[in-house]
Formats: sequence, structure tokens, C-alpha cells
Amino acid sequence: MARKGEMKIQKGFTIIETSLVIAIAGLIFLMVFVALPGLRAQQRDTERREAVTKTVREIKNYQSNNRGALPSGETGTFLDFYNNYLGGEDFMDPSGEEYKVFLTQCTATTLDSECTNRNLQSLSEATFPNDYSMYIVTEASCDGEKAVKSSNPRSYAVLYRLERSGVYCEND
Repeated sequence: MARKGEMKIQKGFTIIETSLVIAIAGLIFLMVFVALPGLRAQQRDTERREAVTKTVREIKNYQSNNRGALPSGETGTFLDFYNNYLGGEDFMDPSGEEYKVFLTQCTATTLDSECTNRNLQSLSEATFPNDYSMYIVTEASCDGEKAVKSSNPRSYAVLYRLERSGVYCEND
């Protein structure tokens, strides 16, 4: 009990201290919620790059099992490659959509010039998701985000539009 003339000392936090702690916690939560969608998109793009790498690896497997030949545009041959090497309907984008894999030959006329196929042009100009189309371009190699003509008829490039960073291209 306090004596006459003495102030009673109260234990606890002041309203200013409590408000400051709540404001700091709010800023931390805000930063996490702002960064989280970007991190998720980056993770999905990493999985998409891995799918392109898997496609390149499976084309190499296909070539080693078929005397160096690439999958051709013939329905049975390409369907065999898609179902038996890529996994068919189980070959899915991280968003849950099935990858649509297209096989096309580079239409450039001179070496190291960009493949001018209309669907490849739309891939680089489109915004994500670009209908989950993955392109295998024969007689091509990668030059950054695009496929260019190669002198090797057994070379190929695989391209896919990413969510955050343009087109990903990988070749053998």
C-alpha cells in the first residue's frame, strides 16, 4: 500500500509501446504477403524450367533408342514420344494444366537467323500462360529466348513461356 504522497507504480506497457509493437508486426506481415505471390510464381517457373530440361533429356533418350532420330510429326511417332517418354497426360504445368507439346521445324533460311515460325513469334509476344504450349523446334538451337537455325538436322531447341521472365529456351 502506498503511503500518503507517494505515487503507485504500475507495471505493464504503455499504449504507445503497444501501438509500436503492433505497427512493426503489421509491417512484417505486409512484407510477407506482398512477397509471397512473387515467390510462388518464381517456384512455378522453376518447375517449368525443369519440365523443359526433362523434355530435352527425354528427347536424348528417344534419340538413343531410335538411332539418333528425333520424334517426327507423324502422329504415331510423336504420340509414342509424348506418352512413353514425357508421361502423356501426367505431363502437367504447376498450375494443373496439361502441357501442350508441339513439334515444328525451324523455318529460318540462313544459319543463326531466328526461326520465323508464326507460333514461335506468338510465344515470345504473348503474356503468360500462352495456353501452356511447349515447342520442340528441330534444326534449331537456342540464342537467349529464341530459337535460331542450326546446320545440324538432329539438333533441336525446346521453348516455353514463363510466368515472370519471358521465354525459356534449352537445347541439346
